[in-house]
Amino acid sequence: MFQFVHHVHYVVQNRDEMVAYLDKTFGMKPTDLIEHRNLKEALYDIDKTQIQITEPLDPKSDMAQKLAKDGPGVWHVAWGVNDIRKVAKDLAAKGNKLRNEDGITNSPLGYLTINIDRASTHGMFLQLAEGGRKLKR
Repeated sequence: MFQFVHHVHYVVQNRDEMVAYLDKTFGMKPTDLIEHRNLKEALYDIDKTQIQITEPLDPKSDMAQKLAKDGPGVWHVAWGVNDIRKVAKDLAAKGNKLRNEDGITNSPLGYLTINIDRASTHGMFLQLAEGGRKLKR
């Protein structure tokens, strides 16, 4: 079912400081820098995988609360899949609780995702994704 790592999503205290660190240390330049939905993000395309660096701007958001509690780190890893609608149906048939009625979410970054409820995944944030990463501006 899993085809490749679609993206690795990190949460950080300061996006711009992390961008500077990645540039200085690894020579990495972001593909895009964006601000949307109370988030500042840096996106890096590395072959089929995207690295997503996010600074939450709303201190009440789940992401900001996890950052305050645990510090910077991986928010989630999304696995690339084919035929995401079929995958969502199969996961639901196997007893997984999915976010949204059909299990599919349209990412503001231009791809489709399935977010499996943590109650089904023994507490882990597990995301599956299909499609290219193009910004919807």
